[in-house]
Amino acid sequence: MMRINAALLARMARRMVCRSAPDIRSLTSKNWTLCPAEEAWTPPAIHLPGEVDRIRGLSPWRERNSEMGLIAGGRISHAASQAHLLENVELVGAWLYKGAAAAQPGYGKREWLLRNAPPVQRLVETHLITASTGSHFFGCLMLDDYPLALLPEAGAHCTLMLTQGYPHDMAYRQMLGLAHGTPVERARIDKLILYTDFAQNSLKASRYETLRARLHRGVQRPGLPGAGVYLRRGRTGELRLLENEAQIERTLEKLGFEILDPMALGAEEIACRTLDAPLVVAVEGSQLSHAIYSASPDAVFVVLQPPARFAMAYKEYTDRVGMRFAFLVGEQAEEGFTVSPDHLLRLLDLVNTVRSKTT
Repeated sequence: MMRINAALLARMARRMVCRSAPDIRSLTSKNWTLCPAEEAWTPPAIHLPGEVDRIRGLSPWRERNSEMGLIAGGRISHAASQAHLLENVELVGAWLYKGAAAAQPGYGKREWLLRNAPPVQRLVETHLITASTGSHFFGCLMLDDYPLALLPEAGAHCTLMLTQGYPHDMAYRQMLGLAHGTPVERARIDKLILYTDFAQNSLKASRYETLRARLHRGVQRPGLPGAGVYLRRGRTGELRLLENEAQIERTLEKLGFEILDPMALGAEEIACRTLDAPLVVAVEGSQLSHAIYSASPDAVFVVLQPPARFAMAYKEYTDRVGMRFAFLVGEQAEEGFTVSPDHLLRLLDLVNTVRSKTT
């Protein structure tokens, strides 16, 4: 059955009256702080001399000053985590509507006509545990949505919204003891608790540790970890193609690294094979997230950076959980970029030198 998106229609009518589109959080009836803004000391990134000069461009989601600050280390500011009570909200697909305001925590287009729309649910009070970042990107699902699910009190009603189809999501939620119900597609909500929770503050750090502890209790590795793991990216996700990936994999295999293709493995096997890995090597991207809850507590993430799409997102994570972050910048190539095996070996030697000084 085809239905008109009445919530969207009402929003547009209200916008014609007020002639503006307010932020939905400006319409909250109550706000409270879960963790205040903080500052924390962070170590510098491990890299070879001259590496920064090789950067030709950044990821569209990153900003140069913050990246340089993460590379240098030192005092870093972390924003507060907050909760917001929003009353009388309509949820349709990927969107929330209240008055003239709308927000898109979920994944999907905004549609005027709803095809095969499910019945409208009535929710008296619920906590939203889907973030816009996590609904669109797998790495953010692991880094943002999973910790977000730990904020509501035990027994509180929680709502998931539509996300991209992540093949590993359900199994990871089960291993981590997180809610994994059916996403809500249509609802009228009397009281909705939203969260602002992007910052890597101490509250986020404590939840990372909770999730790491849960995974480590439930997963066993057959035998001792080797030198490390390499997480293959290939052509998955937004293209960051390491053109000589096979050559890099052979180089790492000779050092005792295990080569894993996350798209060919289930979440349980990935967690098992990355458990307590001392080094995690990968092209910058979301496949790195497969090791954030399973790697050794003192692991080093060694990230191979495309020169035109540099990003330090995973250093924000390693800084919070006491791991270290290393990177090298490759050379631009026709379809993507290349990494010299000698370049990588020199970086790994440096990583081992730094680790030996801190153990």
